[in-house]
Amino acid sequence: MKKLVLVLFTGLLLSTGTQAQMASGSICPDFTGVDLNGNTWNLYDLLDSGKTVFVDVSATWCGPCWSFHNTGRLEALYNTYGPPGTNELMVFFVEGDASTTLADLQGTGTNTQGDWITGTPYPIIDDASIGNLLQINYLPTIYMICPDRIIKEVGQLASTAAFYTQKSTNCFS
Repeated sequence: MKKLVLVLFTGLLLSTGTQAQMASGSICPDFTGVDLNGNTWNLYDLLDSGKTVFVDVSATWCGPCWSFHNTGRLEALYNTYGPPGTNELMVFFVEGDASTTLADLQGTGTNTQGDWITGTPYPIIDDASIGNLLQINYLPTIYMICPDRIIKEVGQLASTAAFYTQKSTNCFS
């Protein structure tokens, strides 16, 4: 009986497809996403144009995600160094839960911490497959992808300046 339980447990572990978080220093896989305004964004096109890309994979129901979102750090990064500013980087919010609805993003659904859209100047992409591609194991996960396609998890840095410093010291192409 113990042997049968062990075999079943091992089979279950192998079938769940457990994977590690994408390692910093890896080549980031390409992805394309459509934002809530219908604009299509391709990662490699942005990287090939010399931009560093920051990706915040979060979920509307996630309390720590909501707390970080409300710091405004990525908003300030985007406004200062993204298209409205010096245009040297791009920021995306990627909804990491496939069950999220537009109402949840708007803050009126049943699975949300609040309104994620109002006041967010950078594109919001509601596509959990991107989070899956990036092997997200916890939320929020914030990645920086350099023009050479190297990905680094930067996490919830303490300031907009700290995000920009990560770009300046780690992205060389």
